[in-house]
Amino acid sequence: AGRPKKARRLLDEALALQDAGAFAVVLECVPSRVAAAITEALEVPTIGIGAGSHTSGQVLVYHDMLGMTCHPQHNQFVPKFCKRYASVGTAIARGLREYKTEVEEGTFPSEEYSPYKMSDAEGEAFDRLLEQDREERKRQKGATSSRLQDEDEYERLMMYDVGDDSGDSDNNDEGTNTKASK
Repeated sequence: AGRPKKARRLLDEALALQDAGAFAVVLECVPSRVAAAITEALEVPTIGIGAGSHTSGQVLVYHDMLGMTCHPQHNQFVPKFCKRYASVGTAIARGLREYKTEVEEGTFPSEEYSPYKMSDAEGEAFDRLLEQDREERKRQKGATSSRLQDEDEYERLMMYDVGDDSGDSDNNDEGTNTKASK
């Protein structure tokens, strides 16, 4: 029964990070079911790395993803005294585009690349732990959303929409842009 309690504690820790002002939470090497519950509970985005497909976004270490670190010392740089016989820039760009497309389309990560699992019994125990305070978390989620909106300095300073496409910066008396606010 240790894994469900640890999973529940991870959710509580993610909520504490959000409450402390984190703008996002990275979930690494956790079961997809746990990542989904954490993502649902938080107002801030979650980024998954080995955490299944139910996070707000995905990340991989590109050296690993592209197989760049095959040398035992992971020597990434060609010294000045070495002749460079190949450039892998095109292959890297192609791999990064394919990764981006698969994440956007939701085809990555698939079950094949979501190896962290809980048994059915562990999952049920985790669900019972979540049920204990589901209503309180819903209430806090709304309050957190309001607090994050209030604390969004960029929004208050209108820094998300900088300038307008017309090139005319004198759209109103205060010198701020007139694009629709978020």
